[in-house]
Amino acid sequence: MVIGLAFLLAGLLIMFVPMSSDTPGGSPVSCGNALGIGFDQVEVEKIDPTFVGICERLRNERMGWALPMAIGGGVLLAAGGLVGRRRSRH
Repeated sequence: MVIGLAFLLAGLLIMFVPMSSDTPGGSPVSCGNALGIGFDQVEVEKIDPTFVGICERLRNERMGWALPMAIGGGVLLAAGGLVGRRRSRH
């Protein structure tokens, strides 16, 4: 159960950590987090419209591995809880 909880929490945490990308000049562009929270498309388009696509790709990549990690952790946590309940009944 501990491993499941660790994976669940790590996956959720990774989804909420903000991301950014750097312009060719070196200034950061905020891409928000994997859920898109903190991403201001209008402001990013003012800097460079290509960064809208870059930020979308970054969010999709992060969600592509953070979501399975969180779901897998939830499944392990639930399975551990079910096994623990069955053992306590006998």
